[in-house]
Amino acid sequence: MFNVKQIFNKTYEYLIIIITLILISIIIIANIFIVGPSEEAIVLRLGKLNRTLDSGIHVKIPLIEEKFILPVKIVQEIKFGFIISPNDIRENINTSEEGMIITGDLNIINIEWLVQYKIRDPYAFKFKVEDPETTIKDIAKSSMNRLIGDNTIFEIINDNRVGVTEGVKSSMNEIIENYNLGIDVVQVQIRNALPPKGKVYEAFEDVNIAIQDKNKYINEGRREFNQIVPKIKGEALKVIEEARGYKESRINNALADTEIFNAILDAYLRNPDITKERLYNETMKEILENKDNIELIDKNLKNFLPFKEVK
Repeated sequence: MFNVKQIFNKTYEYLIIIITLILISIIIIANIFIVGPSEEAIVLRLGKLNRTLDSGIHVKIPLIEEKFILPVKIVQEIKFGFIISPNDIRENINTSEEGMIITGDLNIINIEWLVQYKIRDPYAFKFKVEDPETTIKDIAKSSMNRLIGDNTIFEIINDNRVGVTEGVKSSMNEIIENYNLGIDVVQVQIRNALPPKGKVYEAFEDVNIAIQDKNKYINEGRREFNQIVPKIKGEALKVIEEARGYKESRINNALADTEIFNAILDAYLRNPDITKERLYNETMKEILENKDNIELIDKNLKNFLPFKEVK
């Protein structure tokens, strides 16, 4: 005969064991977590930082440990003055607070801009500041307002956007380092900078068109300058070189003539009569030799005397 009580006790024991194993499995599974390739996890034990974990599968101790996973390798953005809709269309938002900034020449400008940052220290980002994202936004707006206030509206619209964004980036990183916020500002971008809509906007558009026309004419003038001036300079150098050559030639010829004259003068001083006769003969030879249609006039005759017919 079966002992019902004994069978019941054994079944109860097995059930307790099975339930215990199931509970242990559930607890273990519940405390297994996965850290993605672009993430890091920080684990707190009894409220204190215990370890930082890279990507992979990890387990924490239940009840006494708590984990926080942060995207440390992803560049995150905070936008000011606009949002990107699900259809990838930029929409202005809250421009009265985020986009409107007073410039150094007391004009109002509407700026659409963004800040890109990466988490450098997950623990500091999560626990050193109560609301890190709000703090980042406040630091960014403060830095942008200060840098915009140091420039005129024309400089922001046309000339000095890069200087402003680099200044905002540098200022933000300095303040963030002092706050130990645990992030690095990667880039600050001004997507658009325009005066408010209305007559002011239209006036600035006219000014921008005039500036573009000015730059166009300046570029055309520079292009003409680069085409014409080098050519003229080359021609000028050519004329200068020719003049220098002519100068050297005339000097050399003059020196040679001087040497000849000095030689003739020396010969003349030694023998005046002979030198006179020689010079006369050489001159007459040069005049009469190989010359056509030469006629001699004798003052004692009434007609011309053909020279070549004289024998």
